[in-house]
Amino acid sequence: MVDRLCYNVREQTVCEADNEHAVRFVSVDVKGVWRVGMIAEIYHKVRSFSEDELTGNFFGMMRYFPFSRGLRRVFLKAVKSEDVRVKRVLNEIIEDDFEFEFWKRSEKGLGEIDGLIRVGKVGIGIEVKYCSGLSGEEQLEREAAMLEEWCMGEQKLLLLIATEEEAGNIYLQNYQKKAFENVYLGYLTWQDILLALDEVVTETIYEERILEDLKLLLTGKGFISFQGFVIKIPVEKGLFYEFG
Repeated sequence: MVDRLCYNVREQTVCEADNEHAVRFVSVDVKGVWRVGMIAEIYHKVRSFSEDELTGNFFGMMRYFPFSRGLRRVFLKAVKSEDVRVKRVLNEIIEDDFEFEFWKRSEKGLGEIDGLIRVGKVGIGIEVKYCSGLSGEEQLEREAAMLEEWCMGEQKLLLLIATEEEAGNIYLQNYQKKAFENVYLGYLTWQDILLALDEVVTETIYEERILEDLKLLLTGKGFISFQGFVIKIPVEKGLFYEFG
């Protein structure tokens, strides 16, 4: 039974929500079954500040949706870029099948990237930031070089994912660099990703549960954007109102 269900087991370190004592537990990535660590965090049993944990939980679950119904819709809704080629490439992807490699390392010693998506003739690099900045001013340039190493002859995107406070600033510091002439750079905020999950198309109750758990996870981490006020009373044009 375990051999049939278990896809991967990885030990993670997280912090309890109520104190600073580290606890150890095993996160089990099981096809069709939620990760233990993710569920524990949703129910406030643990609190994780790990980028790897967040990367694994989010993209580990999104792997179970066809690309056209899942990540493509999230990316198109949430991605921002001064380079119009980013959305053009995403719009042109029609394939459902894709591969996602976690924490892939360069054979040329350039380092490691959080994720690599291969879909059709497109390579998409994923760099996740959470509670930390880039590991050096040239990190995104090195990751662009990794995509050149792995995705020769393919269109290449590098997507940075960070909080609202970080993502735009990091992007502005990098997007005009020469490394992004052939690798198209875009960014997404976790806040926008949470909203974009509403664009994902589900076809089974199990997909609905996965999507709901992802929304709960991101909401619990505080990735909520201000969406304005909702006023549920009739407002007459030309009059002044005071709310309080």
